[in-house]
Amino acid sequence: MEDSQDLEPTGTASYVPEPPPSRKRLMIPVVLILAVVVGALLAIKASTQRQMKSNQAQIELIEGAVLPDLELTQMGGGTVRLGDLKHKVMLINFWATWCEACIEEMPSLNALREKFNPKGFEILGVNVDENPHPVATTAAVKLGMKFPLFSDPKGELGEVFDLHAIPLSLIIDQSRKVLMVEPGGRDWNTEEIHQLLEKWLGES
Repeated sequence: MEDSQDLEPTGTASYVPEPPPSRKRLMIPVVLILAVVVGALLAIKASTQRQMKSNQAQIELIEGAVLPDLELTQMGGGTVRLGDLKHKVMLINFWATWCEACIEEMPSLNALREKFNPKGFEILGVNVDENPHPVATTAAVKLGMKFPLFSDPKGELGEVFDLHAIPLSLIIDQSRKVLMVEPGGRDWNTEEIHQLLEKWLGES
């Protein structure tokens, strides 16, 4: 009988410990999680800003609505708030140099202003050309536009008024209440408009 002590064990394997994971491998999941969280936060912030901007732009252009105290960019530089203008009745006219209907109605607007400006009426021309300088100012001189001119360089007013087509005109009183909305061009120097302005100016 063989001595068991002389027998060598067979089928055994030596244990080799696995190397610890590197710090770089451990950081990858953490970085990915942080990237997802940051991306989600930025998306929420952008959505909130868009919603706030959208809510701010909700102006229903109907008679009786009151416009917010909007900031207007003057064509010659600087800004003015709508509430700072002290005219009794104002006609806000959105126009552009490439708009044929805008050009066609301009003489009647000029005539209307000339007749009623001494009584407290004013026209505010808002140019919506992408690059209004000096195209719009040159056109204004040729068209005899003597009323205050403004621009909408960032398209902010266009968003506020949901502007899809021009010309667009609206008449407001000193409290910024909408008295009339007129989409498209028209002859403004008519007896109908004269009577309305006499009425509105008398009420202001």
